[in-house]
Amino acid sequence: MIRRIIFFYCCIIIFQIAAYVHQAFSKENYKINHKAMALLKKADKERRRILSIKDKSYSFYNKETLIYKVTYLNTIDAGKAVLSAKPGYYKNKKIMVFTAQAYNAKWFNFIYHVHDITESFFSPKRCYPYFLIMKRHEGSHNDFMEERLNGSYRHLIKADQYKTAWKSLKKEKFLKMLSSDEKYNKPALYKDRINAPWKPFLSFNDTQDALSALYFIRLINLNKGEDYYIPVYENRKRYLVLIKAEGFYNIDTPAGKFNTIKVKAFLNFNGVFSHKGSLKIYFSTGPNHTPVYLVTNIRIGFMTAILTKKKI
Repeated sequence: MIRRIIFFYCCIIIFQIAAYVHQAFSKENYKINHKAMALLKKADKERRRILSIKDKSYSFYNKETLIYKVTYLNTIDAGKAVLSAKPGYYKNKKIMVFTAQAYNAKWFNFIYHVHDITESFFSPKRCYPYFLIMKRHEGSHNDFMEERLNGSYRHLIKADQYKTAWKSLKKEKFLKMLSSDEKYNKPALYKDRINAPWKPFLSFNDTQDALSALYFIRLINLNKGEDYYIPVYENRKRYLVLIKAEGFYNIDTPAGKFNTIKVKAFLNFNGVFSHKGSLKIYFSTGPNHTPVYLVTNIRIGFMTAILTKKKI
């Protein structure tokens, strides 16, 4: 049990930020309530503020690699995680490819090998991802998942590759709302095998995925005592993630000393997290908001990830 907890968490501590907040639609008809509508407007205002910034000289908008040591109870070496960002292209559009990789500690390789890779294809121009690909290699078990996000309803109808998803979507109760209220709703597509047909789900407009959400937080002008909300789509569900900026701390890491601002992202995951909790992230102050130190409770004890090296 401990072994599975340690290595499963090693795979998600860096990039699985999607979290608990307010349910933004009812399970019966996906209708967005007034409270969620107000929070979505607040989130959109912050995204537009970010887009209005002319000088976007963030380190992760060029090329960046962050390496973390992951520990259990702050003493047991559980492995390492690597975050990287590099420029790329998608349909002749300039994008950023964000990658998260997780490895178990070498001393445990002979018992249980872990190497997980998640990639988010993010548009700096629009400040949201186009799609996410996740590949998990844990022992003898391999998983694949792909999500397509922020596509228009009209594009879904016309694209040949999504015909199967469109046929399924026509049968769903939320079709009318999806087609009439694109201000808040967007279709999200999901498949769990490379050659599997796409399955349709509902996401928020201008949503982040589980990895791009971390980078989106880095774009926010974090101020002590303020709350922020981020629309996130993760594993066929949509959330409004609550982010709380709590205070300033000095953190000493193998990569150097940092002045940081502590942020809490409230979580609600099954499996590793036994109840609604929070992931604490210490971001460096300054324009890049580098995630320096992360800590969260799990079923038994807690896990940490500390920055050991930064390459730009």
